[in-house]
Parts: sequence; C-alpha cells; structure tokens
Amino acid sequence: MGVCEVMRMRAALSTDELQALVEVSKTVNAHLDLDTVLESVMAVAMDVMRVEASSLVLVDDETGDLLFHVAQGAKAGGVKPLRMKPGEGIVGWVIDSRKPALVNDVESDARFYVKADEASGFKTRAVLCVPLETRTRLWGAIEVLNKRSGGDFDDHDLLLCEALAAQAAVAIEIAMLHKQILAAERLAAIGQTIAGLAHCIKNVLNGIHGGSYMVDLALRKNDAPMMTKGWGIVRKNNAFMQELVLDMLTYSKEREPELEPADVNDIIEGVCGLMDQKAKDQGVSVTWTRNDQLGRVLLDPKGIRRCLLNLVSNAVDACQGSPEGHVEVRSVPGDGETFRIEVSDNGAGISEQDQAKLFQVFFSTKGAKGTGLGLAVTHKIIAEHHGTITVESELGQGATFVVTLPLVNKTNP
Repeated sequence: MGVCEVMRMRAALSTDELQALVEVSKTVNAHLDLDTVLESVMAVAMDVMRVEASSLVLVDDETGDLLFHVAQGAKAGGVKPLRMKPGEGIVGWVIDSRKPALVNDVESDARFYVKADEASGFKTRAVLCVPLETRTRLWGAIEVLNKRSGGDFDDHDLLLCEALAAQAAVAIEIAMLHKQILAAERLAAIGQTIAGLAHCIKNVLNGIHGGSYMVDLALRKNDAPMMTKGWGIVRKNNAFMQELVLDMLTYSKEREPELEPADVNDIIEGVCGLMDQKAKDQGVSVTWTRNDQLGRVLLDPKGIRRCLLNLVSNAVDACQGSPEGHVEVRSVPGDGETFRIEVSDNGAGISEQDQAKLFQVFFSTKGAKGTGLGLAVTHKIIAEHHGTITVESELGQGATFVVTLPLVNKTNP
C-alpha cells in the first residue's frame, strides 16, 4: 500500500473506523493463532461496518475450491460447511478477477450464489466483497452482507473493507510463515533424532534378535519356559520400536485434532487399565477416580489417550524402586471454560533444572531407556487442542502433571 493511498485512507475514514483498524493491527501482531486473528478481524468488520453478517473465504490449495473459513452473524453456521467451485458466486468472481464487487441488489446479479442462502436460511440483499491478497499471493476474499440500516453499500464502505482485508491478509501470511518455520524445525528435529537414536535403535534390534534366537532354540529343545522368556523379550522390544516410530511420525507432521464428543472418564479408565500390568510388574499401584461432574467433551480421543499413556507410563517408571510406589489419575472440572486431567506420582521427583527442559525434543530423564520424544509429542498434541501442560515437582517428593483443555475447542467448526 503506497503512501498516497494511506493518506487518502486516513482522510476518508472516521476516528472510530481508524481506531478499529488500530485494534485489528494490534491483534494481528499479538497472535500467531490464525483462527483467533481472523475471527477478531471479522468481528470488527461486522461491528464497524454495521452489517448483518460477514465471512472470510479462503482458496483450497489442493482443489481450488472456496471454503468459508470464518462466518459470523445470523445463521452463519449454515454456510461454513459449504464448498464453492472456483469462480462460483460473487466471491468467486472477486477472487478470479482480483477486483472488488459492490452489489446492492443481489437478485439482479447473475453472479449471486443462491445456495448459500438456501443452506443457511439467511436472506442476502446486498454484498460488498473484496479480494484478500498480499504481494506474494491471493488468499481468498472477505465479504460483508446487508447493512443493518437497510441502506446501500458505498465507496466509503469499500475503502474500509479493503483496509480490513489488508490486515487479514497480513495475518494469514504471518501465520502461514510461522507454520512453515515450525514444520522445518520439526523435520530438522526428526533428522537429529534419527542420528541421535541410532544407538538406541541398534540396541532394540539386538534385543529382538536375542529374543528370536531364544525362541528358535526353545522350539528345537521343546523348552516352554525359555520360549516364554524369549517371546517376552521380542514383544517388549517390538513395542518400544512401535512407540518410537509413532512418536516420530506424530511430532514431524502438522495435524488438526479429529474432534468428537468423548467421555474423559472412559479415556482415563482405558489408559489405567492398559498400564495396570506394567505397573504391577514394577511394584507400583495405579488408581483413578471417576468424576461424574465432567460429562462428554469435544476432543480428539486418540490424541488425548496417547498423551495420557505417555504421562502414566512415565509416572510408573518414576516410581520404580520406590517403596509403595503409587500413581493417581483424576479429572477435574475447571472454570466453566476448561477442565483438567492430573497425573500424580510419589516417585523420585524432577529437579527444577530438568523441569525447564522436560518438553524439549530429545530431552529425557530416563537416560538410555528414554527416547526424548514422548513428552514433546504430548506437549504438541495438547497445544493442537489449544490446551496447556504444566508440572509441579520437587526432588524426592513425586510429581504432578496438569493438562488443561478447553471444554469447547477452538478448532471446532
């Protein structure tokens, strides 16, 4: 945007409108979460432009389809699942032409996409739509619908909408660049992991080879106890290798949680049941308490189950060798917007120095027995749920890991 254009904009916009743009700019610069920023931008667009509804449409990189990434206002939920073909509707025309469209009577415009109104039950009378682009690429478009006063959109509205679209486009570009940086860091981390874990993998393969040799020998000698022991070694090392590979894949790949209503109590019960035998083998007891105040919540059951398996397994290992080692898992209703899952143990505890590095990839307090990926993966999955994980511990006093998750997840469509 040139200096002359900026000066023209400042002269044309009111004090309230300029203040709204300043607030949007602060939001763009303060957050890297794309959904948070775009929701804020569109909320400001609705408020300052005094319209009944607004939406932000992005182009799907793979198919070219147009997706309603953000929709606000009356009956907005009806349009979010829609996918429009390239060029469809007024918004499709704006994206193809890279020109704005100001239509105060949609019924007389052949470009109008009536299916959106049919799907949502909303009645569109007028549309103002502008392209969403930066110097590097075209991202999509912003559109606002129906002035609340019933009047027509004009050039002043167009100027304001273009200013808001410029802010939204910057936010998208910053968020995408941030994602690319994180993806590059993860791939680099996986490369370092492969190099750093070569010795660990070699030991696992040696374990599998040794166990297989015992099984073969037991078959020849018809020695059932030796076969049981050999198969146990193979199974243990195979499970370790499987967990290692899954952790590497999870950490290296950017993904959205597959959200569905799930009972947190059932997930905790299942995890504790899976860990029960391992705990008994190490002389550790595992208990959990059902919390009936916490019903079904929206989350990715597989992801959260994986997190809890990591946390409970670590807690059991921390208690190994301790007299009367004990692990307790509980769910706790939060402040109305969040809930917590706590995993406590009375094991060795974690030093303050180690606590600062717990969620870093490759860091492990288990020495050669750990991969340094489990807690990094756990942190990543919880972050994808827009949650947090913290630890409270002192050496010799056990540890408590606290997972805080939203009751209504921000990634919910």
